[in-house]
Amino acid sequence: MRVWILRAGVIFVGGTLLGALLWTLSGSGHDPNHGIDRERARAAAGRVHAPPPPGVKMLPGGGG
Repeated sequence: MRVWILRAGVIFVGGTLLGALLWTLSGSGHDPNHGIDRERARAAAGRVHAPPPPGVKMLPGGGG
């Protein structure tokens, strides 16, 4: 009985690893940046995170 359980476990783990390997090699992984225009994103980040010019008085609550 233990031999059958061991064989089933080895087959299950081997099949899981083989499936993961094939999934990785096929390039079907999730790409969170698939629809991002990098130039527009970089320009927007520059606008949002740009520090104020020197000498400009910061208003209360206008921190960054």
